[in-house]
Amino acid sequence: MRFAAEPPEGPSLAEQAATRSTADLVAARADESQRLMDAGTLVMVRLGIEGRPTVAEIVREAGLSNQAFYRHFKSKDDLVAAIVDAGARRLAGYVEHRMRAFDEPEDQIREWVAAVLAQATDPKVAEPTRAVTWNRNTLAADRESAARRAESLVWAQLEGPLAALGCDEPRQVAYLIGKTVFGVLAEALWADEPASDDELAFVADFCIAAATSSAGPPTGSRKG
Repeated sequence: MRFAAEPPEGPSLAEQAATRSTADLVAARADESQRLMDAGTLVMVRLGIEGRPTVAEIVREAGLSNQAFYRHFKSKDDLVAAIVDAGARRLAGYVEHRMRAFDEPEDQIREWVAAVLAQATDPKVAEPTRAVTWNRNTLAADRESAARRAESLVWAQLEGPLAALGCDEPRQVAYLIGKTVFGVLAEALWADEPASDDELAFVADFCIAAATSSAGPPTGSRKG
């Protein structure tokens, strides 16, 4: 009969409702977690190096409860590690965006160095970076290890340009350049004056020279 309804396809109405409910809960929890991370960063910046934030200060800044905090983070260290991880992922996206503006591998490496060190040379970014870095220094070994893994996302972006320059071991060289430049960043965050353009160019020149000076260790230096 033409007026007979077609049988329904897909999930039931109850299943659709459950899916919506789950999605809403996930979104609410993600928003709650982000509010806590944003609040933690704000409190760190406000305290500077005069003190480390407490959970009570963070939840008060976020307008949430202790229960909400511990729903997402086991401790304040977990929150700091999450902030470091999120910052490294944002930096990776920012660096990638800047590198895409250049075609030549040397230019990409220079832009990578400039983008990473901008965390110290740009006052708007330097203040929260300095505060988070100072609080990061007290992280337990396992959480600090997780933070370092997140940073590897940033220096992994050097592998393509290094390979294009003829580097035999782009992953290892990217790691060494990354550790070097992040070390310079840590020093620059506490410098009396921001690094000059010449100083930034020197760091980039050093990294490129280190990557291109040799395709590998001198003959006889490898064992096995």
